[in-house]
Amino acid sequence: MEKASSSGLSSALAGGADTIVARSSPAGRGGLAVIRVSGGETRRLASVVCPELDMDRGWRAALVRLLDHDGGLIDRAVALAYPAPRSYTGEDMLEILVHGSSWVVRTTIEALIAAGGRPAGPGEFTRRAVANGKLDLVQAEAINELTRADTAWQARVARAQLEGRLSREFARLKHDLTALLAELEAALDFAQHEIPYDREAGLQDRDRCLEQAAALLATASAGQRIRDGVRIVILGAPNSGKSTLFNLLVGAEKAIVSPHPGTTRDVVEAELEVAGVRVILQDTAGLGVTADPVEREGIRRAQGAAADADAVLVLWPAGQAFDAVPVSRAHQPTVKIRSKWDLAEDDVVSPPWRAVSCATGAGVDELRATLVELVSADVADLGGEVAIAERHRLALEAAVNELNAADFELPEVAAEGVRAALDAARELTGEVATEDVLDRIFNAFCIGK
Repeated sequence: MEKASSSGLSSALAGGADTIVARSSPAGRGGLAVIRVSGGETRRLASVVCPELDMDRGWRAALVRLLDHDGGLIDRAVALAYPAPRSYTGEDMLEILVHGSSWVVRTTIEALIAAGGRPAGPGEFTRRAVANGKLDLVQAEAINELTRADTAWQARVARAQLEGRLSREFARLKHDLTALLAELEAALDFAQHEIPYDREAGLQDRDRCLEQAAALLATASAGQRIRDGVRIVILGAPNSGKSTLFNLLVGAEKAIVSPHPGTTRDVVEAELEVAGVRVILQDTAGLGVTADPVEREGIRRAQGAAADADAVLVLWPAGQAFDAVPVSRAHQPTVKIRSKWDLAEDDVVSPPWRAVSCATGAGVDELRATLVELVSADVADLGGEVAIAERHRLALEAAVNELNAADFELPEVAAEGVRAALDAARELTGEVATEDVLDRIFNAFCIGK
């Protein structure tokens, strides 16, 4: 992993000089639990709680006794010392691997706090790593994304971001905007000496910066899909086989299947992985005319789910005449399915409709292949330069808008727009991040990370 440089935000990021303590492994019983300590008093805390550990002999495991505040034995554990600056946070660090008993973990943390530590806040270890130049803010976000990754694409993009690929793209954008601003400010100085302003050259440089920012912004949609998943809704008439198809695609009996129409009255959802991407599949109430207020509410929810979906599967039973086929939004990817084809194989199914029978499996493999194409359409060719966080999208949108709005007829006016775009680019790497922004980022982390 490429080492990041400090952004000069240490005072805002570090959160004080306290020595922090937290469990770094998931809560609950287990074979082992990991307890982390970081800060200037780490050595003193170690001398009290695990006095057999030599903090100067770093980066190697040692079997030690853990003692409580009265000197009583808590556990025999494995401890690893990480002397500064060669640690995750850049400070003196200690990691202790104890047996996964809740009492052992709780008592060890209490002993470390009694010795002078304090409980760490969410993401505070990573926040200190950024403050001390071990990571930049984009890489820190990648650690949280990697910790939460459930699919291959989430893990792949987070690893690439952690390696600094997205940071380098943001740095290149910032460098070119800085150069453009310097050219415009120099033009203002030259104007005093009656040297003409080269508007065309300024526009060419602006367009190059705009192209970079727009290319990164174009990955935001795919980044959202990778982060949040693709939402696919199944729509159709009552008793058209929606729940049967839902269960088949999910691979489990999640939705109630009945020959009686109106069985599904709420939105039922399940998660699955398609082409390495998280998919949230939703089964919905049958669309039709009904006097039942509960069914009407189910229809309203189905329509709301469809409006928010990334794609829609529309079902209409084979052999039935079309009368009120559900429609999707304009430009919303839609797969049109003539369901229950085993009951009406003489029915002629013409594109864009396709014949599917959940009972015999006819057309199911082709449908799965279509879902793979649909889900991976935006992400198949992406590398690691994906603007995956919502913060990235907002900053890139601001940069693009400022550059588009900048009037290059006058260098002083253009300079204001470029300066605003540069501020947005600097937000990407955290150079002008406010305390509220930093808190919002790190509060999303687990305690102990």
